[in-house]
Amino acid sequence: MKILYWQVSAAVSCLLISFVATADTQIEDAKEALNQLRQQQAVEFGYERHSRFDDRTMLELHQPQVKEQPWQLLQENAETPSAHRLDEYRRMKRDEEAASETTDEEQQSVKLSLTTLVQEQTLQYLDQRQWQGQTLRAYSFEPNLEKFSEHNDKLQGHLYLSVDSEQLKGLSITLQESFSPAMSVKLERFKLQIELMQIEREGKTYTVPQRTEEQVAGSYLYFKDFDDYTVREYSDYQVFPKPASDK
Repeated sequence: MKILYWQVSAAVSCLLISFVATADTQIEDAKEALNQLRQQQAVEFGYERHSRFDDRTMLELHQPQVKEQPWQLLQENAETPSAHRLDEYRRMKRDEEAASETTDEEQQSVKLSLTTLVQEQTLQYLDQRQWQGQTLRAYSFEPNLEKFSEHNDKLQGHLYLSVDSEQLKGLSITLQESFSPAMSVKLERFKLQIELMQIEREGKTYTVPQRTEEQVAGSYLYFKDFDDYTVREYSDYQVFPKPASDK
């Protein structure tokens, strides 16, 4: 009986060691994928962005090489905007630039925060699972959202990698427990989903957003509800070297 016990114990130990080694390898793959994304900071992207809000749509063109006005409004609600609306749009973008000290807050968010959103020390390999119609490697992590920095433990993040390579395919962050990010404000539902794709330009592979989805719902002043839902789709990518002063 003792011999049988030790044989079973040894087999279990080998399985546990193998599992830990496999999980460690999977986590290293995820970290390498994030590191590859981090290396894209030497370039910036031009693209078209189609946004769908609750009650309207917008088609915009982003041209980072046009420093004085990198954003253009091409259509709103499937119609060509008037001259008055274009002036209003340009003023809005200038105000956003002044407030954020960047000409492309969202691109910076995608480019930098995809690497800083994920607290790498909290990565855990889960398994292979279906996400957006693909079989992918799934990881959990604790997000690092600056606007909710004191409540990151109430959020749950998932990261997705392709099975046969270190290509990032997306991530999602969802609210696990309601909280108050500011006085008289209660956040009851939050969902951020970023689908990524790979593009080839001049022999190099870049990972870029394909689609983002964000939903924020809750209440403020104790009785007024809000429920904002935004979907953005990206296409027609161009790659530009970032000026040395911006790197």
